[in-house]
Amino acid sequence: MLEDLIQLHRAGHLDEAEDGYRQLLAQSPDDAEVLHLLGILRAQRGDVAEGLQRVERAAELAPDNAACQHTLGEMYLAEGKLDDAAQAYEAARQLNPNLASAYGGLGQVALLRGDIDAAESHFKVALRADENDVQAITGLGNVARARGDSARALQLLTQAAELAPDDALIQASYAQAMLDEGMLDFAAKALDNALAVKPDFPPAQVLRAEVYVRKGEHAAALPLFESLLARGEQTARARTGLGDIARAAGRHDEAIAQYDEALRGQPDLHHAAIRRADSLARSGRAAQAIDDLRGYVARHPESVKAHIGLAQLLLQTGRFDEAIAVWTAAESHWPNDLNLKAQHALTLDRAGRTDAALAKAEQAAGSPRPAVAMLRARGALLAGDPAAAVQRLQRIDDARFEDAPPRLARRRQRLLGLAYDGLEQWPAAAAAFVRAQQMSTARLPELASLDAATEAGLRQLAGEPALAETRAGAPILLCGLPGSGVAQVAALLADQPGWFVRRERFEAAPDFISAPFDARLVAPFDQAALAVLARRYRRPLERAQVADTTQVVDWLPALDARVVPAIKRALPGTRLLIVAREPQDMLLNWLAFGWSEGFAMAEPLDGARWMRLAAAHLELAARLLPTHRADADALLAKGGSAARRQLGEDLGLGGLAWGPLARGARKGRGGLPVSFVAGHAAHYREVLAEAFAALDA
Repeated sequence: MLEDLIQLHRAGHLDEAEDGYRQLLAQSPDDAEVLHLLGILRAQRGDVAEGLQRVERAAELAPDNAACQHTLGEMYLAEGKLDDAAQAYEAARQLNPNLASAYGGLGQVALLRGDIDAAESHFKVALRADENDVQAITGLGNVARARGDSARALQLLTQAAELAPDDALIQASYAQAMLDEGMLDFAAKALDNALAVKPDFPPAQVLRAEVYVRKGEHAAALPLFESLLARGEQTARARTGLGDIARAAGRHDEAIAQYDEALRGQPDLHHAAIRRADSLARSGRAAQAIDDLRGYVARHPESVKAHIGLAQLLLQTGRFDEAIAVWTAAESHWPNDLNLKAQHALTLDRAGRTDAALAKAEQAAGSPRPAVAMLRARGALLAGDPAAAVQRLQRIDDARFEDAPPRLARRRQRLLGLAYDGLEQWPAAAAAFVRAQQMSTARLPELASLDAATEAGLRQLAGEPALAETRAGAPILLCGLPGSGVAQVAALLADQPGWFVRRERFEAAPDFISAPFDARLVAPFDQAALAVLARRYRRPLERAQVADTTQVVDWLPALDARVVPAIKRALPGTRLLIVAREPQDMLLNWLAFGWSEGFAMAEPLDGARWMRLAAAHLELAARLLPTHRADADALLAKGGSAARRQLGEDLGLGGLAWGPLARGARKGRGGLPVSFVAGHAAHYREVLAEAFAALDA
């Protein structure tokens, strides 16, 4: 009869099976096997208290029954009684050394205690006994997650999910692995499968809500979090989710309060601790955020994610040496973690330690991070191996750029262009440079066409009386077309003692020079109106505490000649410094290396036409203002002291001091060039023939 009841139980006929078990117990109350089976059934039906009571009684009656001890371990584990669970699993293992599930249970306990090495050891023993032990495979997947090896975790948990498609817990673990990899849609599908099997399964519900949060669908997440809180299920993670929603809305005090509640309920909830620190930093409390997270790391040295969070926070606040120290310490704990090595390499790069960054990037060569592959490609370019750079860049999965900042994709194309250029594959290089340009959404400044009548009108306006009373010295306007090297000249001028260079004129409240052209500027101005323009110009300098006696160099990305009469009259004594190269070299440099604020050309022909118009505006401005001209290549050359002395004398200095900013401006990111050598455009005369012709039209 008992065998028939077991078959009913396995088939899901729980009412009939329970009635049968109770009838047998009425006849024989101390039948350990029936007590064990009834305990399992009652736990399945949600009555954990009776289930545990029945199995504990069975274990008392049959202390040598390994299966009964294992069931006790499972029930204690479900209740969070880790010590009792470990004792029961160990008893089961002692009674039956071949019971793979006992090792799996011990692995689960060790994992929850944070003893990753012990957990891995137990799961591996279980897997040796049964290579398809789904609990052991799941456990090893969760071990990989705990170590930050998300790729390995996803591989193992995918295998487990395929072996147990109807196990809600395993499906939830699989979804968590996909969530770690940013695969939100796939994670959502796995969680929907888990909830179809077990609709009120709290681990799947909280993960589903977290997916909604990650996708920005906060209205869908809120009811799930609130339901879990009302039922007292997954409360710490639900509080964390509510904190994430508040944080996304910029309500950082509310977010911190939710994270604090979460950590009171579950002190080792790493996500809550990391996000709490982030909210502190975002609300202007970076020092407290770092101190608190550093303390959390000290209390939870097993958390690779907390180490990562601390290092990233230090990096964001410019504390590079401390961030590198955290990466170094983390690597000593997890020497095989590619993610740590990758982020360590990128931090070294940010800190300007190029050689160390390249060496560390080679150690992280297997990392899927595009930034690491690009760092290695840059290393190949610096080593004179453009073929290796192309190979490394082409291996990057395009899907990796979908959720990444656009600048990463642009950087990849520019590196590809430089690599093809190094291989003398000019068409391929130009195509990569154009793709990088097209990835920018920044529009070019609008400039009007100029004709003789416009020039005559501007000359007449420029001849009107200037502002009679001025309180500060006149600026030097620094201008150069894209690719001219004007940024490097700006760095050189910024090295001069007592000079102030206004870089990249993009402000929340622009003055009349940097704002879009206002037609009122070509109307006659009286002294009062000129004084207003002068005050508008000086106001941001005053906010920057620039003294009236300081020589201001105003670097303008583009100069509209129509504002020059107003400049000449409102800021009398203003001079113009134009930086230029050969037009074709400038166009190629712009194409390959980009330009100020990401301003981009849709096609080389568009860029050439805009450059020709911008050059016409500069030439007209030069006819209206005292003008100096400079060649960036001559000024920044190692033997350029004569050129620097001459320009310095022209600008009223004895010479131009060669300082750290100028030295740093000679090379770009990680030692790459910031422009091609003079005459390099000749290699592109066929590829860019139409654009080059437009420059001379």
